[in-house]
Amino acid sequence: MAFARKDTMDTEDFRDDADEIKANVYETMGLINRSFAQITASLYKLESIGVLAEDYAYSQETPIREIAAKINCYVISKVNERELDDRNHYSRMRANQEKKRHR
Repeated sequence: MAFARKDTMDTEDFRDDADEIKANVYETMGLINRSFAQITASLYKLESIGVLAEDYAYSQETPIREIAAKINCYVISKVNERELDDRNHYSRMRANQEKKRHR
C-alpha cells in the first residue's frame, strides 16, 4: 500500500507524515466524489440548454454513479486496511505504556 507504516522512522516524524497522508487521502476522496457530482450536474446543464438530447444526462448518471461507487469501495477498502493496522498498532502501544506505568 502506498501509505504503509514506516516502523524505522522516528515516532514523531512518522505521526506527522501519517497524519498528513491520511488527510490527503480523505481530501482526495472528497475531490473525486465532488468531481463526479460536477460531471453529472454539467451533463444536466448541457441538456437543459439543448446541447444534449433529452434524457441523455439521466442515462449517463447511473454509469457515472457506478464508477464512483467502485472507486470509493476500492479506496475505502485500502484505507480500512490502514486504519485497522493503525488501531492495532496504537492499541499495543497503549497497552505497553499502561504496563510500564503499573510497574
